[in-house]
Amino acid sequence: MQAPCPAGYPPGMGKRAVLWAVGIIAIGAIALIAYGFRAAAQKRTQQREVISMVQDSTDKLRAALTQKATPDLVAAIDANLGAARAPRDPQLTDGAEHYILSAREIARRRVDTDRLWARALVSRQALAGHMARAERRSEPWLRTAVALKKKVEDDYFEVGITLKALDELLYRLPEEEKRLETRIGTAALLERDAINQARKQAQADAQRANDELAGVRRIGP
Repeated sequence: MQAPCPAGYPPGMGKRAVLWAVGIIAIGAIALIAYGFRAAAQKRTQQREVISMVQDSTDKLRAALTQKATPDLVAAIDANLGAARAPRDPQLTDGAEHYILSAREIARRRVDTDRLWARALVSRQALAGHMARAERRSEPWLRTAVALKKKVEDDYFEVGITLKALDELLYRLPEEEKRLETRIGTAALLERDAINQARKQAQADAQRANDELAGVRRIGP
């Protein structure tokens, strides 16, 4: 026996209303499932892109430390920093940003160090050339010698400051890597041995700068 329709509804309307409601719920559930799949796929794609940016930054950082650091390398790492975005995985984004930022600053210090070394060499050569004309120890000669010597000292001071900053950035890099190791492993990150070797080189360069500056300070006047 067919169930009676609710009062005020035509025959069969109650059954159709139930079917419509069930259909709407089913469509909503399918839409939610599809959204979940799409969100998961987007997350995986974003994660792969971020890991790719980390790996590329590591390769460029390694080149800056072992080969020739250039402004183009710094700019390329900076571009990676802007591209390392995973809105569906903010924790990965945060870790990648800290790591790539450190890589950029380390590469930048390497560029600065090379530039400052070259400037210090020019200043030292200018002082040596002036001092070779020691027979002309007039008052203007003396003033120029003092100015040249101060320029050398200032240049070497900047070399030392930059090398110290480089060493500190390298010292902190393993902490930045820890943010990522649990998420992406270590293959895309700079090896600890490479970090330690770069620190030793920075410290040796700093000692060399100190020794050369000490030699300059022994020069008259």
